[in-house]
Amino acid sequence: MIHEQDKLLNMKEKEILEEAMQQFTAITGAGLTQLTDSNLNKKGGNNADALLELKQGVRKTVFLVEVKNEIREQNLAAILNRMGKNAAEWLLVCQYIPKPLKEKLKNQGINYLEATGNCFISKDGLFFYINDKAVTRQRQPAEGKLWNQAGLKFLFGVLIKPELLNTNYRQIARETNVALGNIGAFIVELKEEGFLKEGLENGRPMLFLENKEQLHRKWVELFNAVLKPKLKLGRFRLIDNNVLTNWKDIPNRQFYWGAEPAGALMTDFLQPEIFTIYSKENKTEIMKQLRLVPDKNGNVEMMHIFWEIAMPDFLDRKNKTVPPLLVYAELITSLDSRNRETAERIKQKYLA
Repeated sequence: MIHEQDKLLNMKEKEILEEAMQQFTAITGAGLTQLTDSNLNKKGGNNADALLELKQGVRKTVFLVEVKNEIREQNLAAILNRMGKNAAEWLLVCQYIPKPLKEKLKNQGINYLEATGNCFISKDGLFFYINDKAVTRQRQPAEGKLWNQAGLKFLFGVLIKPELLNTNYRQIARETNVALGNIGAFIVELKEEGFLKEGLENGRPMLFLENKEQLHRKWVELFNAVLKPKLKLGRFRLIDNNVLTNWKDIPNRQFYWGAEPAGALMTDFLQPEIFTIYSKENKTEIMKQLRLVPDKNGNVEMMHIFWEIAMPDFLDRKNKTVPPLLVYAELITSLDSRNRETAERIKQKYLA
């Protein structure tokens, strides 16, 4: 029987989950069973990848499951935010977890299970802590080409403009700012991971994105870990700090607002503390326009625009923001609860 939640897991994630369950059972003798989609719905696990029942003797408990290939420090805030206040109800299942993060998860009481069988599980009177299984063949390369810098640029383009998938490869390459030779491989990998399907529209063969919520989620996590660090042009401060009092009136012909100021403009819910701007202009030109000076502790962050797609002004011609997906990605991983609440509002309004 194919469970509904199985459809949300790509092939690699299914393999990780199955391997972790088998290893855990072989080591501990405890039963670990994947439950059906109806159980998942009853448990309120709309955000979960799967639902597992853990049983040892007469004791048993159930976990909402998040499956990852590998997690990094940059991903952790977003993962914990998705788990919400009931993090103890969740089990994080991964191919590999770096040792420092295992310790952090354990200290915060977050249940985890590696594909090797290493785990920290403490719930409803059941306790397992295994930390001596070597990572050998079970650890595979983190991701395919789709999840490196070029792939993330490609994905950003097709997520904000899905119709690109049904144009020619040359146009896709131009608008997503990646090499032409990569496009075919990216599309094949999207299909293999269950994010792309073939269909018909008005009798014409077309490509359609599938499982978009999961694809958004994966892009957000890897954007922050892989691509975002390469985009940073520096931190600055305004010579005239009073300008920030009326920051919405700053002419932004040469840049787009991102992160907190974009979130504020999109939701009217946030007062920015860090002012993120995205631009393709020379850094010196932006510094002159805004009268900025370098300051590693400054509250103006400058980022490089990594796409070529002509973007609409999502609010109006005066207040230009980067696309909602990018704003959401930056805010949902913040440690600030108001930023994360703003991200959720953006998700409901623009990404649902």
